[in-house]
Amino acid sequence: MEFDNGSNDFQIQSNQLNDAPLKKRIRSGANARERDRTQSVNSAFDVLRAMIPIDPPDRKLSKIETLQLATKYISHLSQILNSGEDSEQAHSFYDVCIFCLTNKMNS
Repeated sequence: MEFDNGSNDFQIQSNQLNDAPLKKRIRSGANARERDRTQSVNSAFDVLRAMIPIDPPDRKLSKIETLQLATKYISHLSQILNSGEDSEQAHSFYDVCIFCLTNKMNS
């Protein structure tokens, strides 16, 4: 038993042509969501950068530098809270705290 697939092939090609604009709209929506997500992440990094004391203050930190310094700064603040002191005596000669130095230079 044999049948002609000619009409089925035409129907499949017709459906593929109709799906092209739909796929483009879906991809466009995904691209827009990714742009929004990226802008949101970048804005969060800008806020975090503003919270970290650095010298010079106008230096733009990379994302990894921002995360590393934020981690160190949080640790530093935690140490200050736990020890109750903000003096040079809390640090050894080789353990220079950039955050204390930055605060002293800006004061």
